[in-house]
Amino acid sequence: MRRRVAAGGIAWAVLVLVVAAGSARCAPASAVSADGFEGVPTTGAQALVASAAYPGLGQLLNGSEIKAAVIGVAEAYLIGRLVLEDRWTRHSLRRHRETGERGYFDDYERHFDRRQTTIWWLVVVGLYGVADAYVDAHLSRFDEAVSPSIEAGFAGRDAEGFRLGVCWNF
Repeated sequence: MRRRVAAGGIAWAVLVLVVAAGSARCAPASAVSADGFEGVPTTGAQALVASAAYPGLGQLLNGSEIKAAVIGVAEAYLIGRLVLEDRWTRHSLRRHRETGERGYFDDYERHFDRRQTTIWWLVVVGLYGVADAYVDAHLSRFDEAVSPSIEAGFAGRDAEGFRLGVCWNF
């Protein structure tokens, strides 16, 4: 059973690396600095694969370091919590089978419910991280400078009156 899980994990990692390598673009040498990639746009597919491969990596590629840290820490906490709850669930069930005591079965039920809840939270946070990285990569191509401008002047040489306009650049 453990060999199948390990082989499945290795196959998944290889698939992610192949897809990431196939969709990756080479950055020009001038774009690489000590801080990472500057000015190199990330496609939605690259951000999605990066975020699926490692929590927060898609946000990091998009330049959102704070979001990357929050998502990475949240997923790391949930994975750690899942491992602990799984161990406690298995331990309580094993002790219940050995001794037949009701207290161990109650512990098993409590840890089982917590483990299931943690799995759901991990799925939600993981999907949020992947979707956020994908959407951020697509929205990064929009102009960030949305600046209002006010134009004032007279209506024209022949017309009488005053014209006032507000303009928003998108």
